[in-house]
Formats: sequence, C-alpha cells, structure tokens
Amino acid sequence: MNLRKHIAPALALLLAVAGGPGAYAARDTPVVVKGELKGSWMLPDGAWDGRTVLLLHGFADDMDGAGDLYRHLAESLAKAGVASLRINFRGEGDRHRTVILSTFLTRIEDTQSAYEFLTHQPGVKSDHLGCIGWSLGSTTELEVLGRHPLWFRTGVVWSSPTGEQYPFMMRLPAAQEAVRVGVATYDAGWKKITTYREFYESFKGIDVTRSVAKYPGALLAVRGTMDFIPNGDPDLMKAAPGEPREAVLIGGADHIFNVFEPAKGYAERAVGVTVDWITRTL
Repeated sequence: MNLRKHIAPALALLLAVAGGPGAYAARDTPVVVKGELKGSWMLPDGAWDGRTVLLLHGFADDMDGAGDLYRHLAESLAKAGVASLRINFRGEGDRHRTVILSTFLTRIEDTQSAYEFLTHQPGVKSDHLGCIGWSLGSTTELEVLGRHPLWFRTGVVWSSPTGEQYPFMMRLPAAQEAVRVGVATYDAGWKKITTYREFYESFKGIDVTRSVAKYPGALLAVRGTMDFIPNGDPDLMKAAPGEPREAVLIGGADHIFNVFEPAKGYAERAVGVTVDWITRTL
C-alpha cells in the first residue's frame, strides 16, 4: 500500500523537509520567545516603518517551512520593508522530530506568547501586526483570530483546513488508533511520526470557520487546486466579516505549492500574492 497516498489526504497538515529557494541577506536573528519557545526575528535591511508579521508553521514542520519556503517568504517580506517572527512550536517545531508532543492548546499558547513578544519589540507597531499560517498553522491562526479579534490587522492562510477540526482529524487511521489506545506511529512517506491521544482530542470543539466570523480584519486564503485538503475557502470568505477578503487558487499547485519543483513557479506565486497582500493591507 502507498501509505503516503492513503494517509496524507486525511491529514490537514503536511510536509517539511530540507532544501528550498535562494536566500536574501536580511537581518535574521535567533530569539528566545518564552522559555522553550524559540524563533527567528527578521528585520529589513533598509527602512522599516514598524509593520510586522507572525508566521505559524504546519504540522511536524519547523519555522522555515517545507523547502525553506517560510524563510524565503520572510526574506521577501523583509525586501518589502516588513519585519517578521517565525517560531518553532514546542514539542513539534523540528523537521527531524518524529515524536509529536504538542497539542492544539500548546499551539494556541505559543501563538499568544509570540504575540506578546512582538508587542515588546522596539519599533514594532502593535496596531500594524499581521499573521500568516500554513496548513495546521492556518488552523492555529484562525482560532487565534477568533479568540483575539483585534490583535492582527491582516491575516493570510495557506492550504488551510476549514470547519470542524476533530471530525476531520478522525478520518486518519492513525488518529483513530491513537484515540483508541493512546498512541500511534505511522509512515507519512517522508518520515515516521508518533502522535498521542491528547493531540487529536485537543481539537474537539474547534471550528475555524465559526472562529473567523469574530475577526474584523483583512483575510487572504491561498491554496492550490491540487491540495489534498478540501477547498473550504469560499466558506471562510462568507463567514469572515472584514474587508478586504480574497481567496486565491493557484492552478495545478499541491498542498506545499510544489516547492521542490521550482520550475513550476507555484511556490513563488504563493509568496508573491502574500507579500503583495501584506504590503497592501498592513
């Protein structure tokens, strides 16, 4: 059986391995956000007017993202004069980690800690903050937008799950096993991953489409037409009350925008529309 074919389409969360687009020499500084929560703080080399974005990575990924696409996004934002903070979620944020100890609650807590970190950085304009999430990072972002609707002026979600999250998670055989016996290990195709009952049960009651209805700011959704996650972005756009709001579909792109096939240009397209959105709405 092709495990990647049968497991990945049920998981809202995927891929993180090394390699990626070329670098830009911005000021990228490792930081301790709070306790074990670490990240990287990137400032533009040139003029900076205080606009800042928080980047939230996907499941079992790290702050640089699949193919280092998140680091490339941060560099592109820096070129546009926007600072950014990328974080490694505790118990999860290491692309070589195989045992996942995070829960959705710890992700929410880490995002809240990152927000507090940003609001205490010299030069940051707390009324000009944005947030970008990818896959499970999008789920995390949308829930935070609902809980703290005035924190961020603009938001971007890449390849986002929508609607109720626990039923979605429970379509995964490994999730069913973990909930039944407490722990499960499965082959995701690029590494073996071990998860625990607490991870899946932490998504009970989470409905990100309902959450985004409380958020009054700008919202952009970016997704490929070949994403294995069902496209619920139109529902997000209907639920979100703020303006502007827009959903962008990239024809032919998969969940990670084919970042390991740069000639297709999908990853650069995702970065380009995101940077344009941030500079227009932040």
